[in-house]
Amino acid sequence: MKKRKIMSKLAVPVALALLVQSALPLTLTATEPNPAKGVSIGGFAERAISEAQDAPADGNLLISEKKITLEEAINLVKKHFEIPKEHTKFTSGYNWVNDRETWSLEWVNPKDNGGSFNAQVDVVSGEIIYMSSYAPRDGYLKGDTPKYSYEEAKVIAEKLVKSLLPERMNELQLEAESSQLVPVIGYGYNSHKINWYRVVNGIPFPTNGVSVDVNAYDGTITGYSLKWSKESIPSPAKAIDKVKAQEVFTEKGLLERQYFLKPDVRILDSSAQDEAKNSAKVIYKLSDASFGGMIDALTGEPFKLKAGEWLYSGNGIERGGLGNDGVAAKEELSPQEQAEVDETAKLITQEQAIASLKKWIEIPENLVLRYANLSVNYGYAPQRVWSLDWTSEDGDESGYNSIYATVNAVTGEVLHFNIYSSNQEQGKKSLTRAEAQKIAEDFLKKIQPNRFQQVKYSQLDNGQTYPENQINHDFRYVRIVNDTPVPTNGFNVSVDSKTGKVTAYYMDFASVSFPSLAGILTQAQGENAFLKGRPLELKYVQISKDGKPGEIRLVYEPRMENNSKVSNMIDGTTGEFLDWQGKPIKEQPRPYTFNDIEGNFAEKEIKLLGQAGAFGEYDDKFRPAENITLGSLLRAMFIAKNGVYGVENMSDEDLIKEAQKLGWLQEKLTTKDQLNRELLAKIIIRMLELEKVAQVEGMFQVPYEDAANFSEGSLGYIALVKGLGIMNVEGENFQPKEMVTRAEAAYAIVKGLISR
Repeated sequence: MKKRKIMSKLAVPVALALLVQSALPLTLTATEPNPAKGVSIGGFAERAISEAQDAPADGNLLISEKKITLEEAINLVKKHFEIPKEHTKFTSGYNWVNDRETWSLEWVNPKDNGGSFNAQVDVVSGEIIYMSSYAPRDGYLKGDTPKYSYEEAKVIAEKLVKSLLPERMNELQLEAESSQLVPVIGYGYNSHKINWYRVVNGIPFPTNGVSVDVNAYDGTITGYSLKWSKESIPSPAKAIDKVKAQEVFTEKGLLERQYFLKPDVRILDSSAQDEAKNSAKVIYKLSDASFGGMIDALTGEPFKLKAGEWLYSGNGIERGGLGNDGVAAKEELSPQEQAEVDETAKLITQEQAIASLKKWIEIPENLVLRYANLSVNYGYAPQRVWSLDWTSEDGDESGYNSIYATVNAVTGEVLHFNIYSSNQEQGKKSLTRAEAQKIAEDFLKKIQPNRFQQVKYSQLDNGQTYPENQINHDFRYVRIVNDTPVPTNGFNVSVDSKTGKVTAYYMDFASVSFPSLAGILTQAQGENAFLKGRPLELKYVQISKDGKPGEIRLVYEPRMENNSKVSNMIDGTTGEFLDWQGKPIKEQPRPYTFNDIEGNFAEKEIKLLGQAGAFGEYDDKFRPAENITLGSLLRAMFIAKNGVYGVENMSDEDLIKEAQKLGWLQEKLTTKDQLNRELLAKIIIRMLELEKVAQVEGMFQVPYEDAANFSEGSLGYIALVKGLGIMNVEGENFQPKEMVTRAEAAYAIVKGLISR
């Protein structure tokens, strides 16, 4: 009897430990959750938690002193969020991660793909820290237009945050309006993201704060997250001032002159080769060693991290037939096809590629060539390469071994290889990093003696020291042209610390021309241009070590008002900020909020097109009364129908060709031509693929009194746009030759898409 009692006492903490480790998850099923009644967890789990809360903490597996119970967590979530009544299956779990305890709650619609609602509640603080809701939108919302603007979504989000965090609102600052694009026609999933960041001592703490997602179609809240660090926050009392921070920024060279290579040179014809030759651009960019240009505000030194530390982020030929005489009929090749044949004839064979590789590495006899491929490697400048792959046989006593390599199919140069073995050498003394670096450099001097003279060893960011106890020592050498680094070009080499063999090698030296530095901004001019656009500002950042939130530090960093518009580089000639393609960042797609459309009959439609990224010719002016040009109309139609990405790079010629290919445009016009109501009706009806219907004129009644003025064959188109409510034409006359304004065009585009 005594033995049984002891086992009973042991069972509770053991089972609780399994519960906490998710080996025995709490699972509840309710047919209809009721906030008034709450949910009782009952049974063994409730008793186990109760005993754990009363008992002293004996380890990380036990729930801490009693704070928020599961029942309280459930009722808290149901108080602030509406859980769909169809979500009848409920499960819960307990998590302990990095000294933080949370209840995980999930409501699920038991039907296939019926949707789910998830939430997490902090056990200690009693705050909801996460919520995500998903519901399939294949019903009334499919193909609809957004009903809620960013401003309307902000009101909904703010109401929620005030109810959840009333005491923290004075520490939160609403971020500037999001640059998120919302399509004109969607499927009910697009949301507006409203963000607040934490402010401490009047200083932003961007990785702390609140984020709310509001569905743009029905106004429901689909996401919520709270990040609020508990660690001590340093006082700014002893921080250096902004002037001193700017001095450090310039003296320590945190902005670096570089050559930038455009990543989009991918075509093999001669024009692309010309483009490749001109694809290098001189830029000024925050150096890779600068952690985004950060300066420690208390030490006055560039921001540094120790080994193992990270900045904490809360937030991939047809053959002819035979002629009558039995001789293969020769078909004429196109110039491009003939050029391809001629080019291929100059390439080395597979055997020659392997022979080139064997000059530098040993290929063991037990490895079998599994793959060989000759193809074009697209990059900054395309090149033909042999790709070769060897692996060991299954059951090989030496374990799994492999070699993968690429060889330039024109020059025979080894571009890259990687040697892997599952069996590591044991017992040998490891090489020091200095010894391994000498091996790496001796190898580079042999395999690429001329190019080795054109590179510089790249130290680890911020002068951190590399650990000595590495399986492989890795080294990076950056290409230097005109005393200017080309960060994406150079060598990577890995040396096995036990065997001293080079196990990995990678070379990238783009065949492009590099412009001279004549006319380039000086270092001081570059720094002034950069800091004018992104002045240094105080902020708090948090360090992460071993996966856990750590020390909070005060830094100066170039301003980051809107992440999607932030760039770390400027044009070396103009000082303009550039995007990842080297194009002016101001040309990036973005939503537009027009300030001259209030009260216009098409205000709603114009707003929808603006938030989708259309009609940005005049920035935040729409000019509703101005006559529309064909180019503006077509670009807006493509954006409204397919989204802005891909359209922003289309030239005027591309717009015309694509519209003709789709059958939207059958008239001979230029993008600068204005269009009348009759032509607009035809283009919209063609976009809707209703032209065949429009051409059956006998089925339509005359919709306007001035039908006699319609061009031949136009009646059906005009009748359709009137019947579908696509064009805003008041009165009894259509006035087919009247020029269309930008407001009228915006109205017709949106109404046309909705009518589908």
